[in-house]
Amino acid sequence: MTHWIRRPLPPHEEVNVVFFRGMSLDELVRGLLAAQRMPLAYGKGADWGVIMHDMLGWDSDDHGLVDYGRLCRAGGELAVFVTEPCIAKAHGPEFGYYRDGRLITGLSFETPSYGVGERPDLLASVLAAANLIGPHAECGGDGEAGIARSIAAHFSLPDLDLPDPALP
Repeated sequence: MTHWIRRPLPPHEEVNVVFFRGMSLDELVRGLLAAQRMPLAYGKGADWGVIMHDMLGWDSDDHGLVDYGRLCRAGGELAVFVTEPCIAKAHGPEFGYYRDGRLITGLSFETPSYGVGERPDLLASVLAAANLIGPHAECGGDGEAGIARSIAAHFSLPDLDLPDPALP
C-alpha cells in the first residue's frame, strides 16, 4: 500500500479527509487557508491526491463546514469525508462528492439511505450491493468502515494508509 500521509497525526485530531483530482494541491491549499483551515498532511497519487485539514477554523468561533463547492472549480473533483461533523453530539461521519463546484451526492453515515445533492441516489446501488442499505441490510454489519470502503471503491479512491501515531 502507498503511504499517503507525510507524517503521523496526533491522536483524536478532528480532521476532514479530502481526495482531489483535476486541480492542483497548491490551489486546494490556498482555498483551505482562505477558509481558515490548516492543512495537516497530503499525498499525491497517479489519479487522486489527498489532503487532510483541521475540521474547525483557527478562529475559535468558526465551527461551520467548509464550502467545498467554492474550492472545487471547473474541471475539479473532491471526495470529502467529514470524520466528526459534530463530536459534541456524537454524530457519525459524512461524505460529499463535488464536481465543477457542485455537490453531486452526499450522505450521512448515520442514514446512508438518504442522500442529498444533484444525484442523491448515486451511491445507493453500491451500498445496497454491500448490504449496508435496503431490505437485506445487515444490522450492525461493517457500519462506518463498510460505508467508507464502498464509497472508496466506487470512486476508485486510493487506500489511505495511516501510520499508527503510537508507533515511533
